[in-house]
Amino acid sequence: MDQMRTSRGASEWACLIALVVIWGTAFAAISIAVETIDPIWVVTGRIGIAAVGLTGWMCLGSILGGRGWRAPFAGVNARALAVLTLVGVVCTAVPFFLYAIAAETTPSAVLAICNGGTPMFTALLAHLLIPGDRMTSRRMIGVGLGFLGLAVLVGPEAFTDAGAGVTGLAAAIVGAALYAGGNIGTRLAPRLSPLTSSVIITASGSALALPAALIMAPIPAGASMDSLAAVAFLGLLPTGLAMILYVWLIQRAGPMFVSFTTYLSPLWATGIGLAFMNESISASAFAALGLILSGVAVANRNPGLRS
Repeated sequence: MDQMRTSRGASEWACLIALVVIWGTAFAAISIAVETIDPIWVVTGRIGIAAVGLTGWMCLGSILGGRGWRAPFAGVNARALAVLTLVGVVCTAVPFFLYAIAAETTPSAVLAICNGGTPMFTALLAHLLIPGDRMTSRRMIGVGLGFLGLAVLVGPEAFTDAGAGVTGLAAAIVGAALYAGGNIGTRLAPRLSPLTSSVIITASGSALALPAALIMAPIPAGASMDSLAAVAFLGLLPTGLAMILYVWLIQRAGPMFVSFTTYLSPLWATGIGLAFMNESISASAFAALGLILSGVAVANRNPGLRS
């Protein structure tokens, strides 16, 4: 099937790096946002802003743009709408909430390790659900090296922080599995433009997030301008723009290739902390860098192979 073909040229690697930078920078924005806004409302705000921004972009493009903008929902059918809505609600909004809940009792380093399960779950689901996308020893070695690198990067902090509750750990692990499901679902969905797919995913996720937030937490009052700006940033870049890049890259290079951002984004976040937040960097971070890059290289050694 043409939809299952993969390409990993310079454009795909550039898109992967862009996602790593955008998602890695989100860690700092989240830390600012939750200073005065409940995490549940941070999640709701970022998904809602992404949905509004992407929909506005699509509407403006259809009014002012050329031929490619005139029918933004061309090709949307019941199957595409069902699959992408499932991705938006179950595999985007729900894990966002699960990680927000887990963060209340679970150290961030432990959450990062749990989130490192996403490539593992993605490999398993791809093996079961995507024709020709089989589990290989090369892939598993690459995933294992990447996970080991992530553990080396955040492990010391995880073991020195307060222990995580069972509920928080379970929420984070389920969230990682749902992220993997989103990778697979986005790949299997009928191919639409990345913008159209992103609008459906974020709009459906927002439709769940708002009523859930109203039930789970009071509407934020007295939020600082810094926190509000951070939520706006999270909505426009790490959720909105990144969603378009994410869909495009999954369509082109496959879910396993995209899932390695889980390992690379914390490295970028560490670099941000080193450069702009006067944080120190340990020797273990350099070891983690080597392991993670080795894992990505092994799992993607031959660009001509399937993801």
